[in-house]
Amino acid sequence: MSFVIVLTLVLDQLTKKIASALHGTFYLVPGFLKFVKATNRGIALGLFSSLSEQVLWIILLVVVALSLFPYIFKFNRLERIAMGFILGGALGNLLDRIRFGYVLDFLNLVFLPTIFNLADVFIIVGGGLMILGAFRGVSDEKLESGKKGRRLETRSVSEREDSIVDIQVDDTEGDKGRKGEGQRPD
Repeated sequence: MSFVIVLTLVLDQLTKKIASALHGTFYLVPGFLKFVKATNRGIALGLFSSLSEQVLWIILLVVVALSLFPYIFKFNRLERIAMGFILGGALGNLLDRIRFGYVLDFLNLVFLPTIFNLADVFIIVGGGLMILGAFRGVSDEKLESGKKGRRLETRSVSEREDSIVDIQVDDTEGDKGRKGEGQRPD
């Protein structure tokens, strides 16, 4: 998760540095994504811009709370990546707000009435991945329990112990092939 946080923060700060040097309005992707530079004193997507001082404290509290989540909840790999995106994006915007008093936004989808930056994109993608991870959580738990069963089987055989693991092999094609290679039938 730390690598994702650092990567997200570096990409966010790098794109904001480049955007601060550019002027004017132009298409980055014709007909879809425009470069439009604006300052944002609110939270993500320009919401609550009249609460600039309170927004700083709200974001700081959210970042601190999210940083504690990995110590409280158990996350799978996808959820850890998602947390890295969310924390990296939140830290990028928090860093700008502390340094400049505002966040530099510079991206505009032509079909949305808002301007945002790469940190906002990472936060939204991270949120989407967290939802996806929550739905996948059950299947990951099944996979983990399957791995534990396989380890028990291997350990029991190597230590010549009886195990209570019920193993069912369904490889009839493989059995036919072995019989022809000099294997002893049961």
